[in-house]
Amino acid sequence: MKIPSHLAQYAMDIIEDESNGVTSFSLQSSTKEQWFDIYYYGELENGYITGGEPSFANIKIVAKSTNSKEEILLFDETEHGYNAMFCDSHSDEEKANRLLEKFNVPSSKIKLTIGYSIDYDSEKELYEFDEQGNVILLDGRKIAWQQLLCDGIDWLSIILIDETGNEQVIVDAELS
Repeated sequence: MKIPSHLAQYAMDIIEDESNGVTSFSLQSSTKEQWFDIYYYGELENGYITGGEPSFANIKIVAKSTNSKEEILLFDETEHGYNAMFCDSHSDEEKANRLLEKFNVPSSKIKLTIGYSIDYDSEKELYEFDEQGNVILLDGRKIAWQQLLCDGIDWLSIILIDETGNEQVIVDAELS
C-alpha cells in the first residue's frame, strides 16, 4: 500500500486504486482525533493554497488537532513529491522563512488523494544510488528505494470536510 512515509501512521479509511495509481485516505491524529485546524504557508488563490515567492514551489501545510494540538505535517513542497526530490532545489533560508497562517475555516476533517503515475522501476537506471543502495535526492537526502515508491508522488489533493459533510479542496497540485 502506497502512502507517503511521513503520513502513514495517521492514515485511516485507505482506498488504493492501483490500476489508476491513486490512493485516498482520511487523517487522524496519534490519539485518533479527526478534527483539525489548518495552518499554511503560501498564497490563497480562489480558495486554493499555492506557492509563494521566491520559488512559487514552497507550499507548507500543517494540520493541528483541535483538542490535543498535535501537529501533523501534511505537505511540504520543498521536500515532498517528485519535483522536490529530483527537480527543484530550495535554499535553507527559503525553507526556514515560511511563517504559517491559520486557514480561515472551522475545524475540519481531512481527506488526501495522492497520485502515483511515475513508473520508477522502469526508470531505475536514471537515479543515483549510494553504496548502500539508497536513492540520493537532489538536496542530498538518501532514502530507500521502497520509500521512494511511497514518497515520490506526482500529484496531491487536500480536501477539508466540515461538520455537515461539505467538502472544500484547498490543494490540487501537480508535483512532477
